Amino acid sequence: SWSELPQDLINSVLERLDFADSRRAESVCSSWYSAAKRCVAKKQIPWLILLPDEDDKINNHWCKLFNPGEKDKLYKIRDEDVEFANSYCLATYGNWLFMVDYWYNLYLLNIFTHERIDLPPVESQLGTTKLERTLKGWFCISNGHRKRNRKDIKIVSPVFWIDEHTKEYLVLWGFGEWCVAYSKKGDTFWNQIQIPVDYGCSHMVYKDQKLYYLLKDYIGSNGFIKIFDFSGEIPRETFQCGGVPGNISSLDPTGNSWRITNAKLVVTVTGDVLYVENWATLFTSLWSFRVYKVYSSGLFNKYEQVDSLGNEAMVFDLGITVLANDDIVGGFKRNSIYYKTTCRGKNTTQICLFNFETKEMEPLHKFDCSSQEQLARSLWFLPSFKQT
Repeated sequence: SWSELPQDLINSVLERLDFADSRRAESVCSSWYSAAKRCVAKKQIPWLILLPDEDDKINNHWCKLFNPGEKDKLYKIRDEDVEFANSYCLATYGNWLFMVDYWYNLYLLNIFTHERIDLPPVESQLGTTKLERTLKGWFCISNGHRKRNRKDIKIVSPVFWIDEHTKEYLVLWGFGEWCVAYSKKGDTFWNQIQIPVDYGCSHMVYKDQKLYYLLKDYIGSNGFIKIFDFSGEIPRETFQCGGVPGNISSLDPTGNSWRITNAKLVVTVTGDVLYVENWATLFTSLWSFRVYKVYSSGLFNKYEQVDSLGNEAMVFDLGITVLANDDIVGGFKRNSIYYKTTCRGKNTTQICLFNFETKEMEPLHKFDCSSQEQLARSLWFLPSFKQT
């Protein structure tokens, strides 16, 4: 009987299956189901969500999901209540998407169950920064010191968290150089965390009831990191570290020109804060990374360069690390950084791996988009298939 196989043997079998096949193995019997639940999280790989072009009226209510681990399978999902052609996906959390439509209505959507949670109107701002829609369809933004009219709203580094069972949620997004807006379940408005003058929100990560966000000045030469605790009724600042590292020196002694193309925060499995710089050459497709651990030492905050991620893998675009095991087929590789690249000339988007030990990059999953617009509206994400 399949269900009477020794537990260590079942685990050994499931660990050798790819992600899709390990999911199918859950239906064999209860013993296989329990074993699969324990190892399936280790096999997660990024999927790609594809939205139709804005002028695609036929497929307006359809979106596609690209699964590179299942022989590049493409799934089609239909939702009559969502106009995917008039929407953008801003961020993801498991199976949930943070969406915005053409009229700047914000909502959360479960891509598999079609559950939808409408968020407060963007102009419902509770704080110093005020936002109003004008008669011409533009937005007027002011905070007592400045006033600007814009055709669109600059939503920077949106992040969110949602409990799959209770549907408790917290949604946050950087409102340009004005503030950080956030809203939780039960709110009818957006609260605000004000941003210091001459700085703008560059990148945010939310994990374990804490908001980590990186502020940069307008020329990107200076910045600092803040941490807010959201466990109480009102968020409380618990940490600030200035003088983020970064320079424009050459990484290559042969004289190739390297430069910082992106800088983000990453929070590890154990809660350490990393400041990560993405470096690239001007004339090639080579990528490299510099990683610094942020920590307090007495009265001072320091940045210490990290030369290994140990048994963890970094998902650069999500700002997190995950436990990794090289022996598990289809899972994350330890001591590696996973990141996405795009080639606008060829309309391709791809997941790549940077090996921290060898300092070499490896292309993994690639998808050829049909147009520049589809490329711009595509987003890699980590689906969650946890069972209750």
